[in-house]
Amino acid sequence: MMNNSAAIYVAHTNHAIVAEALHRLLIEQGFIAVERAPHEISGIIMIPDKPYRHFFVAPSAQGWVAIWEDPRYFADRTLAKGLASRLQTRSVWIEVGGNGVSWARGLYEGAIVLEERFEAVETTFYGERGIVHLTFDPDTLPDEWIAHLDLPDPDLHYEAILAGAQPSAGPPLHLVVQRRIGVPAMNTTRTRG
Repeated sequence: MMNNSAAIYVAHTNHAIVAEALHRLLIEQGFIAVERAPHEISGIIMIPDKPYRHFFVAPSAQGWVAIWEDPRYFADRTLAKGLASRLQTRSVWIEVGGNGVSWARGLYEGAIVLEERFEAVETTFYGERGIVHLTFDPDTLPDEWIAHLDLPDPDLHYEAILAGAQPSAGPPLHLVVQRRIGVPAMNTTRTRG
């Protein structure tokens, strides 16, 4: 069961193509590719504040390429939407809280939003201030949605792979990007009135 973790899934047969599309989207957001080991993480949790972003991109299993970002708690909804649009395929965005009924999800096909359920709430999470998307949804549980879509490896996340777990289809690719100097973090720019 996915618990206290998140992922993006892309309907595709080739994880190298998905990784390249992910890389291009991140470049468009103001990042550059860098060389860092998978364990050389920043320790920052909230995605907009992270100077480095680490991803594992798994080989296709059950028709889906899974993407896990460090840390395990969040996935980037804008990347899921961008990958679906860029690759003209389906993608899934999912974040699951520790209780299994607080979660967020999105299902996208091309540029179309097929389903989204989340609440953007600014809060403190493990000592960092930021936006959390989890919403209370006991009617549909994450495991039911994951099974319905036939998503692979729901128990995996970034830290599990660091600890030696492997995706069912084989070792993942590792992608690291760094925010370019002078590029503001997304969702943190303030306008003056």
